[in-house]
Amino acid sequence: MRQLSELDKQILNKLAPELKGATGPGPGHDYKFILLPVSHRFSESPEDFAQRTNRLTDEELDYLVNLIQKGEEDVHSLAEGDFDAFSEVIEKRLPEKRKAMKDR
Repeated sequence: MRQLSELDKQILNKLAPELKGATGPGPGHDYKFILLPVSHRFSESPEDFAQRTNRLTDEELDYLVNLIQKGEEDVHSLAEGDFDAFSEVIEKRLPEKRKAMKDR
């Protein structure tokens, strides 16, 4: 199981502030991915998911896209509409990375 790095935890906390401090070894909080728990547990809609991802810096978004490219971040299992919402954020903020999202 992939262990979240400190950067991963910072990003997760930024996306889901209601989770802050709960990404440690406690039961149910050992997340393998960053976007998946946000999509399924905290985001109320694709629009909410997009607003949450817009909180990230361009560098953090780039980091997530790189994780996706390496197969270390799951976008196949996001809630319906959330991948499209995330892709739109990437298109607007990091258009050069959009191709990487299409090749997921």
